[in-house]
Amino acid sequence: MRFFFKSVKFRIVIKPTFDRLRIPHDFVRWFGEIPSNIIVTTNTGCYWRMTTVREGDDAYIDQGWAAFAVAHQLQIGQFLVFKKVSTFQYNVVIFDHTCTEVMTMCRYHGDATRCVVFQSHV
Repeated sequence: MRFFFKSVKFRIVIKPTFDRLRIPHDFVRWFGEIPSNIIVTTNTGCYWRMTTVREGDDAYIDQGWAAFAVAHQLQIGQFLVFKKVSTFQYNVVIFDHTCTEVMTMCRYHGDATRCVVFQSHV
């Protein structure tokens, strides 16, 4: 299930596999082409580098997504709100099944090879 409002995309986690995240067709159509390298920032100040890939008519957030899902302990029933900040950067906020914002600090917080801490949140 997904909903769109201008530059925001909602995504509800409904599958137990988190190897990659399909980007809805409407999102790609609204914003145009998705770059192959993106940065996803969280509400705790982490920057996650990820790649996207196209397969036919579908687009996915690919490399980096699985580590993000594990580090943030994503669970079925949670939903994610993505907001496009710039061509390469997207903010994501995670909510639980009660619509409460999840403020989980990733276990790689500050590890430059996985999660880069945004300076204003240090």
